[in-house]
Amino acid sequence: MAKQCTSSGTCLPSAVCHRLWIKGSTAALNRCFPVKCRVQGFGRKMTDQKIQSVRIAFLLDSLSGGGAEKVILNLAGGFADAGYLADLLICKMKGALLNQIPSNVNVVQLKAAMPLRGVVSAFSADPASLKPVLGISATLRKVPGTFKFLPAIIRYLKSNQPAALLSALPKANINAVLAGQYCEGKTRIVVGVHANYSAHDRLGKKKSEIMDSYMLTLIRRHYRRADAVVAVSRGAEKDICEYLGLSRERVTSVYNPVATRSLQVLCKEVSDHPWFEPGSVPVILGIGRFDAQKDFPLLLDAFARVREQRAVRLVLLGGDVTSGEQQSLQKELAVQAEHLGVMDDFDMPGFVDNPLSYLNRAAVFVLSSRYEGFGNVLVEALLCGCPVVSTDCPSGPAEILENGKYGELVQVGDVCALADAICRTLDTPLDRGLLRARGGEFSIENAVDNYRHILLGKKCDVH
Repeated sequence: MAKQCTSSGTCLPSAVCHRLWIKGSTAALNRCFPVKCRVQGFGRKMTDQKIQSVRIAFLLDSLSGGGAEKVILNLAGGFADAGYLADLLICKMKGALLNQIPSNVNVVQLKAAMPLRGVVSAFSADPASLKPVLGISATLRKVPGTFKFLPAIIRYLKSNQPAALLSALPKANINAVLAGQYCEGKTRIVVGVHANYSAHDRLGKKKSEIMDSYMLTLIRRHYRRADAVVAVSRGAEKDICEYLGLSRERVTSVYNPVATRSLQVLCKEVSDHPWFEPGSVPVILGIGRFDAQKDFPLLLDAFARVREQRAVRLVLLGGDVTSGEQQSLQKELAVQAEHLGVMDDFDMPGFVDNPLSYLNRAAVFVLSSRYEGFGNVLVEALLCGCPVVSTDCPSGPAEILENGKYGELVQVGDVCALADAICRTLDTPLDRGLLRARGGEFSIENAVDNYRHILLGKKCDVH
């Protein structure tokens, strides 16, 4: 059983700062508001004596059901399987993936500090870090929430001295870089980019984490101070260099580790949804968050066109019942389906624990996104042997499908092209064995091997 201990540091050692008053303020705040974190699982015996002392840390804001969070969980488990000490640092212990934390990974639940202390820690790590955002409206409201877990991350790095820290998603990335600066570069800081930032900026929601001018300003400043930046596709790698002006020597790409042993087991399960019984009407399947990025209205329109020509059904999986915005879009889709006259053949079961059990029996999986970072669900479909159709969006699908070799690619937003591609795939699906073999190439073993070089200080040349 994993061990638990509570550490409440009396004070954090001050970073080297340009102003003496910063040191005094930091020390005073540290005494008033000590950092606390709960660490589970330390002391676990490792079999490989050569690497058992090498600790790799992984940082997440939460365990929501997104692709980036799944990737970090897979990588943490993969490194633990390879004999490394893998620590998973979590700011908010909540989300749909709570029950998917690998059992061989040490869990470190970070505690939020008082808001002022987080700001002072950020200022201590990089005295100029807040200067670029001071003129942005609403900054004073946003700054405290951005850095409230920074003192706990610093405390962890000081106490455990991991060889490397890998983070994912903007807020965690920014805090990881600042914590590394505070600790004077003793831990290698690697940040992950799981989206196409320019497409997100151009097409995404105005209130998104990346689109926000405050967050984007911090991203531009701090990503260039990471030891390495890892994008999840070559397209995302090129985009991040151009959009943020990062040096190509500092940025590389590694495809996501989707094909894991546990996923291979899930691929064999079969959904109990009545529409997926053998001999039933063919089902078109879509999976993802209910937001503008996934463009489910486009898929619904394309489905209606296909349904005019043949018997077919559409199932959309996903959605967060706690998100008012996603619930609103689901209602809009229901209204759209009613208007199109397809309600009898359209279903939205919501979030399911194992979407692969649906992919096993689907006639075709469709990714209708306006943009992606990679497209994990495409690989999951391939692993299940499910024929796929995807928009040729930036970035990832064209790389996964090798420009159409393993599935049809259509122009983003083109409903006629999408409907035609679905019909062709239903008529002449690719061999399922061929698709499974392609999906298997995106393995955890390949990803761990590539990330090993990056985390331990070498640029990765193999994707």
